[in-house]
Amino acid sequence: MNKYPLLSKVLIIGLLMLLLSIPLMMVRDVIHERSQNREIAATEVARAHAGAQVLTGPVLYVPYTETFTRTVPVGDTGLTREERVTQAHVAIRFPTRLDTRARLNTETRWRGIFPITVYTSTHESTGRFVWSDVQPKEKGGQIALGQPRLLMGVGDLRGLLSAPQLKVGGRALAVGPTLSAQRMPLPLGAAVDAAWLKPGEALPFELQLELAGTGRIGWVPLADENSVNLQSAWPHPSFVGDFLPRSRTVSAQGFEAQWNVTSLSAQAQQQFLHQGDKPQALEGFAVSLDNPVDVYRMTERATKYAMMFIVLTFAAFFVLEMVRQWRIHPMQYLMIGAALVLFFLLLLSLSEHLDFVWAYLAASLACIGLLAHYLRHVLGGWRPGLLMSGLLVALYGVLYGILVSEDNALMMGSLLLFGVLAAIMVATRKVDWYSVMGSSAAEPPPRA
Repeated sequence: MNKYPLLSKVLIIGLLMLLLSIPLMMVRDVIHERSQNREIAATEVARAHAGAQVLTGPVLYVPYTETFTRTVPVGDTGLTREERVTQAHVAIRFPTRLDTRARLNTETRWRGIFPITVYTSTHESTGRFVWSDVQPKEKGGQIALGQPRLLMGVGDLRGLLSAPQLKVGGRALAVGPTLSAQRMPLPLGAAVDAAWLKPGEALPFELQLELAGTGRIGWVPLADENSVNLQSAWPHPSFVGDFLPRSRTVSAQGFEAQWNVTSLSAQAQQQFLHQGDKPQALEGFAVSLDNPVDVYRMTERATKYAMMFIVLTFAAFFVLEMVRQWRIHPMQYLMIGAALVLFFLLLLSLSEHLDFVWAYLAASLACIGLLAHYLRHVLGGWRPGLLMSGLLVALYGVLYGILVSEDNALMMGSLLLFGVLAAIMVATRKVDWYSVMGSSAAEPPPRA
């Protein structure tokens, strides 16, 4: 005969929760695997379409040579001689102003069951350079300019839908890839007549290009004054990078954002000048087109509350078992826990095909219906079965509120636990725990 039935029941329930943590870990592994499969699908689509795009430039790239005379010693004789030295340098000039108006159109590509958002965009930019003459670094040096080029870059050249249209000073220039042997800092360029470079005079330019990409699009603010206006029908933009838009409007019909960044607030020019021959990520701003409702992230967050969900459900059954004198076998606890774990797998599988809210509703209704039917027989009638089903409805509702309100999740979870503890204390305030424990070690206090 069991001398301590309550303690034995608590230990058995604790062991069951440990057992249920195993399938919960397996569900988390499935979520991670499906999330990785989606990333692989996105990579495959980007490989066939184009990846994330970052627009850089244009910048004026002017190679030049400086020739000067220097005095060098002749061995150990104490004598000197003069020699003519020619050194190669590069002068880089950034636009004094660059204004860009961009339009972005999105579409969904499917790779299996995974939707991937891709886009095409048009860009119209105007700006100007002001050439400042190159000064010799050595006394008496002579400067000879090489072939000036206007350089520009995009994140993925495969995304160019047509050749960029460039006009400098009203003259159309052909834009093509720079040769790798030239070790240019940007992959696209156009030759500029050196005669157009006049000290102190503005050199205006116009640039138009069509660009495709996946995931995000961004800009590097290399001009002294940068202005970018972006319009799109995408209703869920996420503004990322080092600078947020100066103004933005977002609605169900799309968004419009305006950035205004100066070289005083950005470090892009200094980073560009010091990057050498190895291009690196430069400071900028971007728009991400990721879906704000990530079903895998939402499901993973739900599983983080799964054990609390099971504990609260088992606690409710245990307290009512004490108060109402219900008899629930450990195997029945295990069945109920298995149904609760299965909810998260159902949620994952359904959310891959339905909107998350509908997937959550379908999975929760399925599990509540199953448990209501099961508890009707376990508890001996529809009334106690519906009572416990109502409790589960409340728990599923609170869990959904926690998932969709990430900023208030801690507060909602704390209030839930406080409410459950208060309900347990009120429901068991008159329980004679000594008699329930089967112990006579002490006399129970008088009841209020």
